[in-house]
Formats: sequence, C-alpha cells, structure tokens
Amino acid sequence: MSGTDVAEKQGAEGEADEEAPRKGTFLAFLRIWLPFPVILGGILFYQFKSGQLDKTGQAEEAVQSVFEGAGSELPQLLETLQTERTELQREWETLRFAEERIAIEHGEIASRKAEVEDLLNRVEEHVKVMESERGQMLDQLARVYETMKPDEAAEILSGIDVDTSTDIIRRMKERNAAGVMASLEPRAAARISQRMLRRP
Repeated sequence: MSGTDVAEKQGAEGEADEEAPRKGTFLAFLRIWLPFPVILGGILFYQFKSGQLDKTGQAEEAVQSVFEGAGSELPQLLETLQTERTELQREWETLRFAEERIAIEHGEIASRKAEVEDLLNRVEEHVKVMESERGQMLDQLARVYETMKPDEAAEILSGIDVDTSTDIIRRMKERNAAGVMASLEPRAAARISQRMLRRP
C-alpha cells in the first residue's frame, strides 16, 4: 500500500470519527423530544373523540346566559343600545368637526396676527420717517427765522400753532430765540415758554 493510499484511508477514518458524534447527538435529541408531539397528538385526539373540543355549544350557551333574563324585552334593549350607539357616533362626529373648525380658526387667527404685526411695523417705520422729515423741516425753518429780524419772525410765529412755533424757537440759537421771544406779545411768549417747559 502506497503512502498516498494510507493518507486517504486515514482521512476517511478521521471524517467518519467526526460524523459519529454528530449522528449520536442528533439521535439522542430525537429520543428525548420525539415522544412529546406524539403524546400531545394522542391527548388532542382523545379530547376530540370524547367531545371536549366542541366549543360551539359552549359559546352558544354563554351568549344565551348573557341575555337569559331579558326575555321579551330583548328587542327593545337591542334597539336602545343601537340608538345610543348612533347618538354617540353623531356626538363624536360633531366633536371632531368642532375640533377641525377650531384648528382652522387658530390658523386664521395666527395669520391675521402676523398681518397686523407686519402692518404695525410698517406704520411704525413710516412714523419714524415722518418724524425725521418733520425734524429736518423744523431745523430748516429755524435757520430761516434766524436770518430774519426778531420782530418780523415774531409776527410770523404768532400766526401759527403754539406747538410748531415752540419747536422752531427751541431749534434756534439762544441769542436769536431771545430776540424773537422779546418781540412776541406777552401772552404768546408765555404760552411758548410753558410749552418749552413741558416738552423736552
């Protein structure tokens, strides 16, 4: 026998030795667990033959026992239950509709609030621009009145409203403002002085 034949024989014997424990383990597993399904099947067969697995009759008996005391009032009870169920479904649909409507109204309120806030911001910006432009015009008028004689400026200022004349005199240089105030009628000068004390 050559060396190659010996090696092949030894390899075959080694594989047989490895497969033997695997087969033995599988057979032991079958010996332990195979009887359980057979026993369970036998128990079920016995119960079926003896009528213990017939649940239909038991279910019917249970239903009959629930409505046993109802007697002739059973149709009326069933009708009452159906009416209450319909009413509950109607109330549920009403609540669901109200919930959807509230959600829509919340969305509309949020949208309107955003529009109002945007409008207020634009108005505020517009007011700031107008106040800035009014301040620039008052500064220009103050410079114009400073170039005039005090009595001429006083005569013109006495013909306009007290708030505007006060703002103009406040923007004039002190020497020119003093000359205009001295040329104004005493009552007009007093009103302008009071306004200048009240408003910063």
